[in-house]
Amino acid sequence: MFSNELRAIKSKKWAVIVMAFLLCTPLLATASEQISTSVMGEVVITATRLEERRFDVPTPIEVVTSETLMKNSPATVAQTLAELSGVSLSSAGFWNTIPVIRGLGGSRVLVLIDGDRENNLWAGRSPLTPFVDVTNVERIEVVKGPASVLYGTDALGGVINVISKQTDFAKAKEWSLLNSIESRYSSIDEGWLGRYALSGGGYGLDFSLAIIGRDAKSYEDGDGDEVENSQFEGQSFEFKSRYFLDDARNHDLSVSVRSNNIDDMGVTKKQDARYSHFTVFDTDTYKLAYHGRDLGWLKDLQIRGWYVDQQRSYEADIPSLQKPVYTLKSNEFETSALGASLQGRVDLGQNNRLVFGCEFVAEDADGDEYITVKKNNQNLTVKDLTFKPIPDCDRDHFGLFAQNEILFGERLTILAGLRYDYFVSDAKDTPFTSDKYDGSGKFIKSQTTINNFSSQSDDAVTFNLGLLYVLTDHIHLTANFSSGFRAPDMFERYSTRSSSYMIIGNPDLDPEYSYNGDVGFKFNYQRFRGTVSVFYNQVTDYIDLVNNGNTFAGMDSREYVNVTEAELYGLTCCKS
Repeated sequence: MFSNELRAIKSKKWAVIVMAFLLCTPLLATASEQISTSVMGEVVITATRLEERRFDVPTPIEVVTSETLMKNSPATVAQTLAELSGVSLSSAGFWNTIPVIRGLGGSRVLVLIDGDRENNLWAGRSPLTPFVDVTNVERIEVVKGPASVLYGTDALGGVINVISKQTDFAKAKEWSLLNSIESRYSSIDEGWLGRYALSGGGYGLDFSLAIIGRDAKSYEDGDGDEVENSQFEGQSFEFKSRYFLDDARNHDLSVSVRSNNIDDMGVTKKQDARYSHFTVFDTDTYKLAYHGRDLGWLKDLQIRGWYVDQQRSYEADIPSLQKPVYTLKSNEFETSALGASLQGRVDLGQNNRLVFGCEFVAEDADGDEYITVKKNNQNLTVKDLTFKPIPDCDRDHFGLFAQNEILFGERLTILAGLRYDYFVSDAKDTPFTSDKYDGSGKFIKSQTTINNFSSQSDDAVTFNLGLLYVLTDHIHLTANFSSGFRAPDMFERYSTRSSSYMIIGNPDLDPEYSYNGDVGFKFNYQRFRGTVSVFYNQVTDYIDLVNNGNTFAGMDSREYVNVTEAELYGLTCCKS
């Protein structure tokens, strides 16, 4: 109770401060231009939802550029992040990688594709599984630290925005077509990749089409030994099109369709498994968007809608190291999300830009799992388990945000934002059935235990406050203080899973909150760029899986609970 009250006091206190900045008028800023420099700088959008040079925003952000992608030719998106400071990777195999930013990973890092949260349906787990083929990626922007004001839940540790390649033929007054064929081969896994791309357009219309296929066998480790269950086979298809509605090109409609079909993906985290594969991992995404510019007092307006459908099936054969038995495991999951967002920009003066917006996402999920335990010597069944690791459940999410960027004089920029989010989730009660057999494989009895769930709702207020001071044309000082939150995902609320023990969800979980501060500086010279920053992050009501001393269906259980708090701090340095 005390921690909840303290959290509420902190949120309200800083919300008042941030709101004061949001309501500032152009009278607070002088009518002077921001200092311009002739040094290099990538344009980024993830940190502020505006096109700005990375050097000119207070938020800690790094970029994997198209030049870096072309030079390194990574096999997956995850490989491109391994060299970034403050970013590490937790791997369950070559294809199944979880990003960690400043010590927070899993569903505490939000992965976006072209600015949309379309691939966090699997509760943020394995978010860098190849939903988008790396050959179709233009660049990747990584925000370090909480970004909940702009992106809502899951952006507790940071945001990774994978930005795909775009065509730009529509502005030409003639028709053009461009096609390309690309192939790669890797000796470490005897893997190949093939890609065909066709793009073109003119007179206000452009389009792009890409077809990618990949096939890789189990790869070899540093000692030359084959890593079991590390193979991959899949195909992807992507189509994009844009049409300008007027000659001034201030209004355009765009549509995209992407289908990723993974037919075989090994999971190496089961070190002793004879077989551990995803036999299906399919994701279909559909998007429709409108973008308007210079609409009177409204300088920019973006309206987007999307639908994502995902199906996955897993099979495993895992021998026991303690008993003369082995386990056959299979599960199937279906998840989908329907989302819409609106974002606008208003210039309140020459040095005052306000970005605002709202979004709505409706998610649902369902799953089934089957486990059979057999004796090694006679292949006789010992036990059958039938259950739903995640029941028929849903979660609706609504968010509303505003962020103001104000330039005071020629050297000081203040960035202040505020957001409100509301969640409601529900799940059906879930049966867990255990069938037992005697020593001769004869059926003895069946027992069914019901896991009861309930509807829950959460809300959150988050803020950010950033400062950038131009010390010289080449050195900028930065400071940030921000909060973030993460609503419990559907697994943490509604799990009924079995391994060597039961994993039970907790509908009464509170959201996680974080309070982050960092200070540092950015330097930007013609041939040398980089950042240095010191950060401190406190996470309250951290969600963890603990042994609660209870049992479920006659088995020892672990339950998701809120622990008091966690602290993370450190120093990050990077150059580019």
